[in-house]
Amino acid sequence: MMLRYLSISLIAILMVLVSCDKQEDIDRSYTDYRYDIVTYLGQNDMGALFEYIGHGDSASVMLQSRVSLSDVKTHQRVLLRYDFLDKVTSGNRNIDVYGCSAIISDSLRMTMVSPDSIPCHEVKLRSMWRTGEFINLHCQAEYTNANRSFMLVADGNTLTNDTVECYLMHDLRGERGTFWRDCYASFNVGAMWHKDSFRCLRIYVNDLTFPATKYYDFIK
Repeated sequence: MMLRYLSISLIAILMVLVSCDKQEDIDRSYTDYRYDIVTYLGQNDMGALFEYIGHGDSASVMLQSRVSLSDVKTHQRVLLRYDFLDKVTSGNRNIDVYGCSAIISDSLRMTMVSPDSIPCHEVKLRSMWRTGEFINLHCQAEYTNANRSFMLVADGNTLTNDTVECYLMHDLRGERGTFWRDCYASFNVGAMWHKDSFRCLRIYVNDLTFPATKYYDFIK
């Protein structure tokens, strides 16, 4: 099986705490904010820099903050809670950061085994959407307090087809789930998306929320 296992501990989301030093900021952080999955680009002289891409093939926007982050790797996808500091409606933006959470951040994997051999433990899907080269996912997964495998894998036998079949691989590794917790993930599918022969990414999900829907198509 051509897979490198990605071990994660799904204790919901690993929070990177960002402090607010004014009462006004604390109040505002509970009333005026956005949640977006973005890419952390590292630190510059002003603070942490993030890249936001809207749905589909929208242009990217740089989000410049004034906070310093030390526990997040450059180019990692994160769930950002923030608000804009400026009044402009396009182009790069200055932001106030209220919270930055590490999420499952990975690239599309490939396997040559039969799809029936791919462990796909059920999830409760909330949403799945594409932003540029990324397939993003919000779901609920069962908590186990142990490492598991959670990744997006492509059936290697379909790589030359115009429709590439992928599976949300979810392996509890023999652990028993206890209760459901929110889970966010973002998978870079750029290497596949830009192939000339590629037309559609079909993702199979073992979903308890919409069990009649076996897969979702993302058309190029």
